[in-house]
Amino acid sequence: MANVLGYHSKYFLAQAYWHLGSTQYKSAEDAGRGMNKAVAFMTVCVQKFTEAKSFAEACGGPYLANFTNKFQEAQNLLAKATDDNKKIYYEPRVPIEELPSVDPQNFATLTPMTEEINARPDIDEKLRHVVPPAVRALQDELKNILQTIV
Repeated sequence: MANVLGYHSKYFLAQAYWHLGSTQYKSAEDAGRGMNKAVAFMTVCVQKFTEAKSFAEACGGPYLANFTNKFQEAQNLLAKATDDNKKIYYEPRVPIEELPSVDPQNFATLTPMTEEINARPDIDEKLRHVVPPAVRALQDELKNILQTIV
């Protein structure tokens, strides 16, 4: 149990830096600057994955398989970002101490959902004309009351 808890604490911290690094990499490609920050984030990410490696090996099975894939992705992105920074961007190295600390929103890539939340469901059109049974009973009761009045 301690291995699983230790694994998750190290793994999710590494994942937070993965999200920061991969997001910074994409924005650096778009903006044409900032690749040095992506390299710094990915360096920390690989360090955190290295710290989690012993826990993943102790857990084995699907934990190790997932860890191995994510660790390889992080190493590949770090190598690519470092290479791009050396060949294209020529930006100075950012000290790891100057990076912003991780906060809870860095554990996941945030995607705006307002459009999806505000969209009308397809079934609305079909159900628009359906009258619930309780309302039908009340309609019949109102109809009877109105007939006795008239």
